[in-house]
Amino acid sequence: MVYHHLQPAFSGGEISPHAAARADGSVFSSWLKTAKNIIIHPQGGASNRPGSVFVAAAKYTDKSVRLLPFVLGDNETYVLEMGDKYLRVHTPAGPLLEEDGSPWEVATPYSQYDVAQLQYAQYNQTMYLAHGKYPVYKFSRSGPNDFTFEAVSFTGGPFMASNTDETLKMRLLEQSGEITVEGVAASVSFQPKVYSHYAIRAFFRGEGFYLDNEYNCNIQAMVNRFNTTYGGEGFSAVNLGGVVTITSPQANGGDYNGAELKLEYLEDIFASPSETAVYQLSGGANAGSIVPGATQSFMLESDFDFFFPDHVGGVFSLSHEVESQYVCGIIAYNGASQQLKSGGDWRFKTSGNWSGTAVLEKSTDGGLSWRGVKHFSREEDGDNLNEFGNLEESSQLYLLRLRGESITGNLQYEMWSDSFIQQSIVKLTSYVSARKMGVEVLQQAAGEEWTSRWAQGSFSQRAGYPACVFFYQDRLGFACTASEPQTLWFSKISKYEDFGHLRTQQQADGFSINLNGRSLNSIRSVAVCGKLFVFTSGSEWTVSSAGAFSAYNVTAVQQSERGSSSVPALAAGGRVLFVQARGSAVRDFVYDYSTDAYAGDDLTLLARHLFFNREVKALAFQQEPDTLVWCLMGDGTLLCLTYLPGQNICAWARQETQGKVISLCNLPAGGYDAMWFAVERAGGVFIEKLAPRLATKNPQDQIFLDACVSFPGTSGHTEFSGLAHLEGQEVYALADGNPAGPFTVQDGAITLPFAAKTLHVGLSYEAELATLPAELSLTDGTSRDRKRRAAGVCFLLADSRGGFAGAEEGKLDELVYAPQTPDGKAPALQDTLCEKVFSSSHGFLKGIVFKQTDPLPVTLLNIIVKSC
Repeated sequence: MVYHHLQPAFSGGEISPHAAARADGSVFSSWLKTAKNIIIHPQGGASNRPGSVFVAAAKYTDKSVRLLPFVLGDNETYVLEMGDKYLRVHTPAGPLLEEDGSPWEVATPYSQYDVAQLQYAQYNQTMYLAHGKYPVYKFSRSGPNDFTFEAVSFTGGPFMASNTDETLKMRLLEQSGEITVEGVAASVSFQPKVYSHYAIRAFFRGEGFYLDNEYNCNIQAMVNRFNTTYGGEGFSAVNLGGVVTITSPQANGGDYNGAELKLEYLEDIFASPSETAVYQLSGGANAGSIVPGATQSFMLESDFDFFFPDHVGGVFSLSHEVESQYVCGIIAYNGASQQLKSGGDWRFKTSGNWSGTAVLEKSTDGGLSWRGVKHFSREEDGDNLNEFGNLEESSQLYLLRLRGESITGNLQYEMWSDSFIQQSIVKLTSYVSARKMGVEVLQQAAGEEWTSRWAQGSFSQRAGYPACVFFYQDRLGFACTASEPQTLWFSKISKYEDFGHLRTQQQADGFSINLNGRSLNSIRSVAVCGKLFVFTSGSEWTVSSAGAFSAYNVTAVQQSERGSSSVPALAAGGRVLFVQARGSAVRDFVYDYSTDAYAGDDLTLLARHLFFNREVKALAFQQEPDTLVWCLMGDGTLLCLTYLPGQNICAWARQETQGKVISLCNLPAGGYDAMWFAVERAGGVFIEKLAPRLATKNPQDQIFLDACVSFPGTSGHTEFSGLAHLEGQEVYALADGNPAGPFTVQDGAITLPFAAKTLHVGLSYEAELATLPAELSLTDGTSRDRKRRAAGVCFLLADSRGGFAGAEEGKLDELVYAPQTPDGKAPALQDTLCEKVFSSSHGFLKGIVFKQTDPLPVTLLNIIVKSC
């Protein structure tokens, strides 16, 4: 008896061998043993993935890069190439060029090792970039081909919690004369990762000093070797609980600011490193150097040892209580009253017999200039004035006075201002000593008295810089510095670089919140999907508000305790995806009505073999055309997840190429989403974009080659140049719709043995789909332990040509054979049912294998296996 077993879909994707035995599962018939270079369609079919189009070579052939999307509209999109201390801009048509034809480029502070940790958020034509080691920068477009990259200067803070120790005081004062600096050692602290299967190699200032060839990352042994090698120069290293601190000589510590310690993690000590970490010494100052600037400067002084050189660039606030003030007197013809300090509240009244105009004036620069804010007039024999109000447009200190205009008679006045707290803000510009810093005054102080009401700025080299950035409710948000790892900061509404607030907190003002969890877990990423989702190293949170999002009604709720890696969370399909702590599992995060809380599933559960001893490095979501989540793995391969939770579709497939993918991003591209990749290949690092699959159904338009270059033409040629990026490599071609090759690129060109009009040239790859052994429905039990003979197989195909299929471990036969037409044109793509007959002996049933090695499209809709 012949059994016909139908596999109607492939929407289960590639399954772990540990799950492949679950023939009792309701979705067993959609699972695959192998899905390599295959795209699983939401409708159930599977196709070989399209090829990648070569866009440009990265600046350096041997350094890592990061790709960031910069989207200004449906018809204006860019990809930013972030590399070692530079940024370049690419358009879908190629790199942005200067007038002389060279790539447009701007300098950045980020090393090649730092760009992988960058987080970004874009609003309108500006992208903000955050990295815990660097100040916040922004990349902006101000006009056609007019871009800028600059550091962000925040106003109004943000600040840490104010000092509460009444014995620790600071003051702001003017100081003249030459000022010399005290010596301070430069230092760096870091925690090396411990991998049981990696060796570690360490370099200091470019010199290798340690190699751990026992694959156990002996931190103390590395510290001992450092002290032996560099102790004679005055350096020292200390290991405290796995955290290593390196310190330079004190007197000339400034000479060692920026000195690098590099750690390379190696699976094989003779191979390229699998991971690299770089740490820089900072915070040093040379003894006896002169503070730059004028001989008369403002100084921030403390009455205790507090300051370090790496406080430079940060801000501080000092608050003084100003008592209520009262002045009185007489204003003559065009005279002015005495002035008083005010935080905004004012009141005055007049007496006497006078006429004319009294003008209330304010000054925000200490009385150097005045501006009228209210005018009051009185006719002769009229009522005297009794006025009050508030001028609080900001938290500045005001000087107020009354000025007379054409006053006749004697204008007698009394003026009052209420008591207030004045917050001064200074930016630290130079280090002097542990008790003194040179500063620039940003917001005026009420006096030079000592105060215990002071606060350190949240963002500085000393305190750390934010590692996360996001937009929410028309506010720019940041999260996680080294000093405040569980804090989120929100700007004023629509004023994205202003984190200040008035003396009385307003709903539109900037504010911050802390996540008060049971343990100190640093924030790893923040995602916006209706609410604000915050992922820390040990837990997951939601942040929301019942009404307007402000300091008065914000709520942070811990939802679960899975923990997240440093890979930014991703909004996809109405849910949020995140990489679980330790980096080898991808989870979703969604509201569960049964528990009234947010929870999610491990999306890698049935495909654990794809993640075993591997780490997810980046995620990207391609919504069109197939709702795909792309996962970049630490070994440079890609995993592709077809993700439709509403349809219970979660299908994984492997994507491989001749090289290592080091970055990816997604851009909208006219009816579909285009995936962009940075790929390290034999010829260097290339910027490539995934070609749209079946953009047309013309045979000559198909692109199923990687790092591909296309040559559309109207007349036939045999010589094709422009292939310098593939120099010396074996390439294949699709010539007028027919496969050709292999060819070896020489001097950036290949020669065809025949003339072709339209040619696509690139690197080949193999697509493979393998099914699990069929589970037949028998009346007396399972078919798994019964020997049968595979008699044949039927494939239902769409828009296909080529490909080979057969029983597992058996001979593969060509699936869709289509000879050239009599006029020499390539045959059209076919929708067909292909049947193959097997000649095999009895045995345990095997799966069916399909492969496509030619640069042609194939789509499998279902498979029918015949056995007897």
